[in-house]
Amino acid sequence: MSGAAMWTLRAGSAFVAVMVATSFSAVHAQPATSAPIVLQGDGPYHRLTLPLSIYGSAAHGDLRDLRVRNAAGHAVPYAWLRNEAAAPRTASQDVPIFALPGSDTGTASADASLAFSVRPDGSLALDSKAASAQRKASEATQWLIDLSQVKGSLLQARFEIAPDARGLFAFRLEASDDLRQWRPVGSEDQLVRLAHSGQTIERLAVDLGSLRTRFLRLRWSDPQHGVPLTGVGIDSVQEVEPVAPLEWSGPLKPGRCAAAYCDYLLPRGLPVQSLRIDLADINTLAQVGVSGLSEPAPATATPPQPVPRNPLYALRHQQRRPVSLPDRPDESPLVDAVVYRLAQAGGEVRSPVLALDGAVYTRLRLRTAGPVSVLGATPPTIAVGAVPRTLVFLAQGGAPFSLSWSAAPDTGTVEGAVPGAPLALSTLIPGYASDKPVVADGASVTLPTAAITAAVAAAVQPPIPQTDGLDPSRKWWLWGALGVGLLLLAGMAWSLFASLRKDGAAPD
Repeated sequence: MSGAAMWTLRAGSAFVAVMVATSFSAVHAQPATSAPIVLQGDGPYHRLTLPLSIYGSAAHGDLRDLRVRNAAGHAVPYAWLRNEAAAPRTASQDVPIFALPGSDTGTASADASLAFSVRPDGSLALDSKAASAQRKASEATQWLIDLSQVKGSLLQARFEIAPDARGLFAFRLEASDDLRQWRPVGSEDQLVRLAHSGQTIERLAVDLGSLRTRFLRLRWSDPQHGVPLTGVGIDSVQEVEPVAPLEWSGPLKPGRCAAAYCDYLLPRGLPVQSLRIDLADINTLAQVGVSGLSEPAPATATPPQPVPRNPLYALRHQQRRPVSLPDRPDESPLVDAVVYRLAQAGGEVRSPVLALDGAVYTRLRLRTAGPVSVLGATPPTIAVGAVPRTLVFLAQGGAPFSLSWSAAPDTGTVEGAVPGAPLALSTLIPGYASDKPVVADGASVTLPTAAITAAVAAAVQPPIPQTDGLDPSRKWWLWGALGVGLLLLAGMAWSLFASLRKDGAAPD
């Protein structure tokens, strides 16, 4: 074989190899996204709570390729905050309540502290003079709830009313630590007990959103249409690490509806803890079963649970078995409930927020006891609430620091030790104890607009199959380049064989 022929063959092979490598790199390339981190305090450790919108734009639902980088672009050590913390402890207890009158004008009294004294254990005692003047429960325009003996964060309040009480009772809650300065807790809420179509609709539990306070005050929105309280129970949770506030997604429309259910696509990796079902049509009532659907995980992938399961869900549903039966093995029944939107004389009443288990699902399915049309002419939208994940990182190297992650799905990632991967808290922080909170300063991050747009799109668009992950125009370009490379290689092979025949026919 001549030197020119060998060079031609090697050059053609190299060209085809480059084209094939380019094709695969285009298929598997992952554009990176980053966002600046703003530090608070001197560190060296900083606590960073991630915005929920990161799930929709990240390549992996478990955020395995998330990195914290310093000014030089080097990954710094970090750990997920709550993975090793002691398990939360829930408790339920009845608390003292006091019926308080309003003024002669019908408004609530200005200073409830004047009627009480504080015992050595911190609980309240009604003064003798105030006790003799205390109104009957049926005449109370406000109620004081003593939470001084409740430990931890408040999950929910369970109100008890007279068995024969019926109606819609609107109220507002206020919180205080000294009975003098009061702050609002949420917006106007309702206690509900109604009879409708042979069913009794009852809503007597109110979420408190991990509130911490010593006292609550309930004020009826219309003092003439209150209801006597016969008792109040409080469910609380004690956790080592503080819990970030619940965040809500935007409204999610169903991806598809069948005869007896609707499916809703969720942002990737989002640990859903609360569900709000917004019925489109007024005077609608239906029984639904809520299930979570999960995509089959690869055999090699064992994604960790992002956050502990919702303690409020455990309190409400651990003893209940949903009556709706799944028709696929990857469907997990979560809760059965009656959802409603009714017009009443005192205003419109809607079904409460549902507590879910805090696990990660690809879709949520709403099953109906009858045809899906019982939910109204237009299928309802939903919103899901979740507690964002929090990490702790060591501010190693120079500022500014940034958060980076892959922004496109990756089907070819090989698991293994990766520089900058999250550590155990006990490795990141020498002397770490799971029964004590981590001492760290704050930090914050704001995602770029492009990442937020991608997150919204991921929440409302059907998932793109992995086999179609390449843009069509790029796909045709790659196939064309490979075809040209093969034709060139064939031409060079024909030239090589012609040269070999010529050399063989030459005289010795």
